Amino acid sequence: MTPTIEDLLADSLVPTSSPASVDVGAALRRLAADAAQAAPPPDMARAAQAGRHLAAVSRWILNGPGAAIHVDRLADGPQATHVEEDQLDVEGAAVFACLLYLTGHPESAQFWWQLAAGVGHRAAAYCLHLHHIALGETREAQHRVHQVTNSVIDGQPPAGRVPNLTGQYT
Repeated sequence: MTPTIEDLLADSLVPTSSPASVDVGAALRRLAADAAQAAPPPDMARAAQAGRHLAAVSRWILNGPGAAIHVDRLADGPQATHVEEDQLDVEGAAVFACLLYLTGHPESAQFWWQLAAGVGHRAAAYCLHLHHIALGETREAQHRVHQVTNSVIDGQPPAGRVPNLTGQYT
C-alpha cells in the first residue's frame, strides 16, 4: 500500500516540546566547552593576526614624526580638480588612510592606501597587504606584498625582512 500525503505529513511533524529528560543547561555547557577547545581555521587565525598587525602599523604611522603636518598639507593641498603626482602629499594620504582605518572606515582607508601605494609608498602598500589578508583576499594581498618588495619607483627591494603571505619573513 502506498502511503498517502496525510500519512507522510503526519510522520514529518517536528515535536515542539522537548522531553523532560533533556537538560538544556548541560547541553549548552557541553557546546560551549566544545567550542572553546576547537581551534579556529588557519585562514581565520591569519586574518585576525593581519588585522592586529594592521592596527599596530596604523598607530605607528599616525604617531610618526610630522604625521599631523602631512595630513594638514593634504587638507590644504591644491584646489584644482586635477592634481598632479608631485602636488599630492603622499605621506599625508597614507597617514589619513591609517586614521580612517582606526576610526572604523576601512573602505575609505583602502582608497587612500591605494592612492599612496600607487605612487610608490611602501608603508601604504604594506597596509593594503595586511588589509587584504584580513579580508581573506589572498590574490590582492600577494600583489601588494610584491609592491612592497619591488618598489614601483626605484626597483630596489627594501632593506630588512618583509613578511610573505604565510606571515613568514623572507
